[in-house]
Amino acid sequence: MNSKQILTAAFVLAACVYGGAAMPDSFDNSLLLNGRWAKADSCLCASAPAVSVSFWANAKEVSFDIEGEARFRLDTDGKPGEYFTILGRTVQKVALAKDGREHLYRLVKVSESNPGKICLHGIALGKGGSFGKRPEPSRRRIEFIGDSFTVGYGVEANGPEDGTPFEKTNTAKAYSFLLADGFKADYQINAVSGRGLVRNYANIVPEWTLASLYEYTVPGSIEQEAGGADQGPKTAGIRWDFEQFHPQVVVVFVGINDFQGEPPYADAAQFKRAYAALLDKLRSLHPGVKFLLVSTKTWPNDALTPVVEEIYKDQVAAGHADLLYRLVYTENTALHGHPSEMSQKMLANDLRPLVARLGGWLSR
Repeated sequence: MNSKQILTAAFVLAACVYGGAAMPDSFDNSLLLNGRWAKADSCLCASAPAVSVSFWANAKEVSFDIEGEARFRLDTDGKPGEYFTILGRTVQKVALAKDGREHLYRLVKVSESNPGKICLHGIALGKGGSFGKRPEPSRRRIEFIGDSFTVGYGVEANGPEDGTPFEKTNTAKAYSFLLADGFKADYQINAVSGRGLVRNYANIVPEWTLASLYEYTVPGSIEQEAGGADQGPKTAGIRWDFEQFHPQVVVVFVGINDFQGEPPYADAAQFKRAYAALLDKLRSLHPGVKFLLVSTKTWPNDALTPVVEEIYKDQVAAGHADLLYRLVYTENTALHGHPSEMSQKMLANDLRPLVARLGGWLSR
């Protein structure tokens, strides 16, 4: 039995005897992570949609020790596979190919960031199973910053009232994931439903706009971060280390919640300043990065598009040649008036040549 099998067997024994085990340090040599992950509390923690872990393995089964509330999909050799749901701390066993060959597996969290963080405590293979070498990172890197459209909110619903967001959201069917996957790029999808850049939909949780959330791997209570008054249970957030991932292309699709629904909407001047500040921040963090600015029609008065168009023109006038702009249209027939699966595919197809141009990548 090789060392990888011994470590895996030790994890299985610990899980059975003690009800859990820390992620073995040697897994750093076995797992490729995509999305924002943090090592904390003897596990890998995350919150963002479509975070994933990939690994090569020759095994008949795999067990994932996961804590939280989320839906997952396990892909094999790039092909979508089995879905499962976690509600609390669970060791989820999944049968694998029994052909005696090594395969590339990818566990993708397909559900929304809410209701909070998930923790991956360990991955174990069945008897005789072994991990292969760590998958190679891609030479292509892309980031998406957005809201429910980018999350794939309710994309699997057959109508506006068909099911719940938890049941019907699937980021693996969102334009963001489809684009990253199509380019075989490493990625981050930093998007949260209902949030705007400076004003959230219906002014929900006003402290946690996209601008605030963007600083975190896992958000905490705003009172904990600000040192404010006691307003109930507090949880410390986990801030993101921006040195861990340097995208070559960033797709910015924000503002729907700033300018949609019941007024008052975001102040246009404040929104433009915040948007420009975000672009400047990303340029500072990731020298040479390129941007695709995306806008769409908002209800009831289409207030977003003119503002984003002005931002783009201002950027060009200021001498920035690192960005493109695209106005998109979607068929919002899925849950609560969100894009359907077909609409998400069309959106990915619409943006693909622009992303390819910015990244210098061949479209596929």
